[in-house]
Amino acid sequence: MSAARDDAMKALESDDWSGAQVERAPRRASTVFSVRLPAELADWLAGEADHRHVTPSAVLRELVATAARAASADSTVTLRLSDLHRAIDALAHPAA
Repeated sequence: MSAARDDAMKALESDDWSGAQVERAPRRASTVFSVRLPAELADWLAGEADHRHVTPSAVLRELVATAARAASADSTVTLRLSDLHRAIDALAHPAA
């Protein structure tokens, strides 16, 4: 055995692995997206991450996952344009 391998084996043997948990589910590769945000969105993202005590990436992952769930639960409906206008008017001008 090489000296480097001996050192690695000794390091592994010296750790207490009794509380370790084995992850059995296969891990999927992740993809990195680079995006430019306007200053106000970047500031909001940084503030939200600080508030939650997580990284900005964690906030973005949660937001994208929420949007994906909403999109998959969305359905298409067909209605008359006049019915749509009535619904919008009712929302814009609720009865007193």
